[in-house]
Amino acid sequence: MSTHFRVGSITLTLLLPLFLVALSSPLTAQVQASDACAGDTTPVAWNETVQRKSLVPHHNNMWWGGFFYDDDMYMEEGEGGGPSESVDERYNPELSPEEPWMYDTYFTPRLEPLEVNHFTTMLVGNDSVGALRVNLSADYRTTVCITLQDTNFNPVNADVYLMTTEEFSSYEESYFSSHQDNQWFYDEDVQDSLSDIPPEWRSFNFLGWKSYRDSHEYEKTSEVNFALNLDRPEIYSSLFTGTNWQDFYIVVDTWDNVHDFDAEAPNTIVAADITIITTERSLILPPYTVAIVFLVAFLGTLIIPFVLNARYMKAGLMQAEQVQSIVPSLNSPAQHPGDWQESQPTPKELQEPVPIPDTRNPQGIQTDESFGGISMPSEET
Repeated sequence: MSTHFRVGSITLTLLLPLFLVALSSPLTAQVQASDACAGDTTPVAWNETVQRKSLVPHHNNMWWGGFFYDDDMYMEEGEGGGPSESVDERYNPELSPEEPWMYDTYFTPRLEPLEVNHFTTMLVGNDSVGALRVNLSADYRTTVCITLQDTNFNPVNADVYLMTTEEFSSYEESYFSSHQDNQWFYDEDVQDSLSDIPPEWRSFNFLGWKSYRDSHEYEKTSEVNFALNLDRPEIYSSLFTGTNWQDFYIVVDTWDNVHDFDAEAPNTIVAADITIITTERSLILPPYTVAIVFLVAFLGTLIIPFVLNARYMKAGLMQAEQVQSIVPSLNSPAQHPGDWQESQPTPKELQEPVPIPDTRNPQGIQTDESFGGISMPSEET
């Protein structure tokens, strides 16, 4: 394996989480959801694939709602012995388009998985809540597009949330407690203080509520587009209630809730045009793939220093094995170590003296080594 291939693989592994974060950013999801809002729709099959629910200020649907009444509220008993009609000073027919079957009911039918496209217009009264309960499927990508306007087709700012069944239950308690005249369980100051608590800590506080995944909160807006991909069917597990199936609530909020930056009551009827587009998913990755990607990135971050250190040490050993060249002098050029070895004289050549011609004896006078190499003239000459 080449060095460039290994370096490229490590770099790609480190950059993969950044690419995943960029693809899942709210801006990218907003653009994709906006492009996917067009499609053929079918009429809503109420109480089969979608259920309509409402929260209104003049009706308390909680279990403690029937215990506290003031002088301006009275109840009449119907044939069944239960509450059939309530009159409240907060009830304004001109700003309350909701019908009693939307808010005065405990009926919660089992919904079929949402696998078709729907379009509906939901009218939400002032200081009220309109919600669509749906059963989202993990095999389909769901895109929700909402446009808010008043009866004169003018844009209106409100709040849009996506919640599960348990989250909507906490939200419902907060709504009715805020509209309760005799607040004994909730206090207005306590609810206001909850807005300063981070979303990740609200789940540990039984007084707080949050949206799905702490991210599907679109406050003070007149147009919302978002898409949702479920990793698996949504299930809520509790120590007291066990495991419960979770439906989803698409909530349009027109009251001033406990959040700091939400929209106030618009003092008008809000018409919410809701389009739900479902697209079958071709590739569904299991949830543990996210953990594997981050584990690989973490291990790669730990291994890189050791790989660089090993390559550095290996380069040093290869350099040490090579014979270093001789530093050239001023008189002679540098020689390769092999040439320098060949130019050195052998030990035999060092023992045999090299004859030196004597320029002082041109006539060939013999010399005698006993006299130090100086020749003596003979008597004959």
